[in-house]
Amino acid sequence: MNTSMPRYHGLDALRGTAMVLGIVLHAALPYIPGMPSSIWPSDNSSSYSIKIVFEFIHMWRMPLFFMLAGFFANLIITHKSWMFWCNNRVLRVGLPIAVFFPVMGLTLPWIWKYGRTGEFYFSYSNTGQPFHLWFLWHLLIFVLFSILFRIPRKSFVALLRLLNGSGMEVLTLFLYKLKNVIAVIIFKSKFPIGFMLACGIINLWAGGELIINPFGSGLYFLFGFSLYKNPSLFSFIRKEWKYYLLIAILIFSLYIALDIRGVKDITEVIYQTEIRENRPSDVSLFVLTRYSMEIIGGVLFSIGFIGLAEDKFGSYNRFSRFISDGSYWMYLIHLPIVAFTTFFMFAWPIYPEIKFVIATSFTAGVCLVTYQYFVRATFIGLFLNGKRHRGSNFGNVCSACGMSLQNPERFCTECGSELSHQNVALRSRESGC
Repeated sequence: MNTSMPRYHGLDALRGTAMVLGIVLHAALPYIPGMPSSIWPSDNSSSYSIKIVFEFIHMWRMPLFFMLAGFFANLIITHKSWMFWCNNRVLRVGLPIAVFFPVMGLTLPWIWKYGRTGEFYFSYSNTGQPFHLWFLWHLLIFVLFSILFRIPRKSFVALLRLLNGSGMEVLTLFLYKLKNVIAVIIFKSKFPIGFMLACGIINLWAGGELIINPFGSGLYFLFGFSLYKNPSLFSFIRKEWKYYLLIAILIFSLYIALDIRGVKDITEVIYQTEIRENRPSDVSLFVLTRYSMEIIGGVLFSIGFIGLAEDKFGSYNRFSRFISDGSYWMYLIHLPIVAFTTFFMFAWPIYPEIKFVIATSFTAGVCLVTYQYFVRATFIGLFLNGKRHRGSNFGNVCSACGMSLQNPERFCTECGSELSHQNVALRSRESGC
């Protein structure tokens, strides 16, 4: 099996961007009009423009992330093995959960109490877990499902072989065609109506929120998983991404128009029904229409951004690679920082938009500085990303795959690409050759 994996620099950067945008989302929450304090401590001042930013990012960010997770999972399985992928998930997902689960329990509960009461009371609590790390649990659930799925899959293959040997080729052919038709309708169409319908059905009970619905996030994961083995669709998306985004922008505009007219989000209706402020009958046609737009917009934005990333940003870029490498660390640690920063500014007599920019910038700055000086070239970087960058010399990298290079060789030891003469000469001088 080929152990050298191709690099998708655009998708790497897109995945990192999606994770870093978590800072923006969580910085926006205190300033969203009508945000229940039971969900998130809120500032006395709010901003609808901040809400629009939040709704835009929230519509597609996690669907996109899980699509990319599925895409890269298939990449690893294809070029390494299924077992390698499982072990990788345990090391890069399971162990960070074990480390950061108690860290969040030690920081976020008292920060939340400070946001609601203005008082400091240091304590440890697992109430609210897994907080923003919920997507890591979903990734582990996918690994578990893949293990459980291998047993019936092998049985299904054995059954088909048995049917072929017993003169029931017609039934075998029917089952194969049925599987292929379902795959084409849901995962392989250039116009993903079947996929959007499936997402709408599976996500309805949770109001489109993936945090409590691994089946919903799993469907996005499967789409990305299928996309890797569908080069014709991937090529089409890369060429025609602008049309996906154009339709998605129109859908989002209608979504915001419904919100302005007072049409409730279906999640809000479900939440208020649970606390008996609403009746299930309050799920009106307008509410379902807004929900449909959320699903459709999320799918189209995700597909469009995938095409945009590979079409325009598919080559190696030092800055985007740095953000991509640091995004995991930034997402893991950002929530206590951004939450405390926004809560600390509650009493400041300034516009909420200014507070939002301060919180976002300060949190991003802290995350980037700590990554550069305390993570990137240390065992923490190895722990999170599986590699440790030696120092901050961004010149000693392969222009094809972005791998850090330490020895003056002619070919990259990661992807096999021939290195530029300038890079080889530079590293030869550094090594005294």
